[in-house]
Amino acid sequence: MRRSFGRRIVAPDHGRTRLPRCYNPRVIEPIVTQQLCTPVLRRSLHKPYPVAVRGESVYVWDGDGNRYLDFSGSAAVNFIGHGVGEIADAMAEQARQLEFVHTSQFTTRVAEEFAAELLDFTGDHFRGGAVYFTSGGSESVETALKLARQYQVEIGERNRHQILSRQQSYHGSTLGALSVSGNRKRREIYLPMVREFEHVGIPYCYRCAFDCTDSCYNCGQQYAAELERAIEAAKGTAAPSNVAGFIF
Repeated sequence: MRRSFGRRIVAPDHGRTRLPRCYNPRVIEPIVTQQLCTPVLRRSLHKPYPVAVRGESVYVWDGDGNRYLDFSGSAAVNFIGHGVGEIADAMAEQARQLEFVHTSQFTTRVAEEFAAELLDFTGDHFRGGAVYFTSGGSESVETALKLARQYQVEIGERNRHQILSRQQSYHGSTLGALSVSGNRKRREIYLPMVREFEHVGIPYCYRCAFDCTDSCYNCGQQYAAELERAIEAAKGTAAPSNVAGFIF
C-alpha cells in the first residue's frame, strides 16, 4: 500500500522513496484534501484548492466544513447569492420543457419575454432596441466587437475596425476581448496573437495623472483630450477615421 505526501510517493513496505509522479486518487469517496496533480486543469498548478460542496446566500462551504464569505460573488457573476431555490426550480422546469434550440432556426417565448423585460428595465435610451443573449462576459464582448465592425461595413465604412479602450482595463479572457483589454500583465505573453489598439488613460481619481483638486473638471478635460488624440492617431490615410467603437 502506498501513501502520498506532497510530491513524494513513499512505499512503507520497502522503506524507499520513489521518484515524484502525478498522483490522481480514484474517485470512490468524497475527495476533501486534493493533490496538486488532478484530472482538472486548474488556475494554478502550485497550490491545492479547497473543495466547494455547497453554497447558501453569501456563503460557500468546503468539504472540511469551513465556511467562506463570498465577497466577490464568484468573480462578480453571482449577484443573487448561492442556493436560491426558486432559481434552481425555474432552471429545472425549463430544462424539462426545452433545454436548447439554435437561434439560427428558432426563438422561444421565454427569450422574447426576458428581452422585453431587459429593454423595459434599461429605460428610454434603449427603447426600440434588441437583445442578443450570450453565455458569459468574454462572449458578450466578442459579440459587441463583431457587431461594431458589421455595423460599419453595412453603412459603407469598411475602413473602420479599431476599438479604443482604457489602459489596465479587463474585458475578457478570449483573444478578441484580450485585444481591447489594457491590462499589460494579462496581455504580454499573447501579444504575437493579439491585435494592438489604442488605449487611453483611466479617469480614476485615486491614481489620476492630472489635477483632481477642482472636482475633477480639469482631469476630465484632459482625459477627453487624450481620447480625441487616440481617435486622431487611428486615422487612415484615405479615410476620416479607422475607429469602429469604444469600450470603457
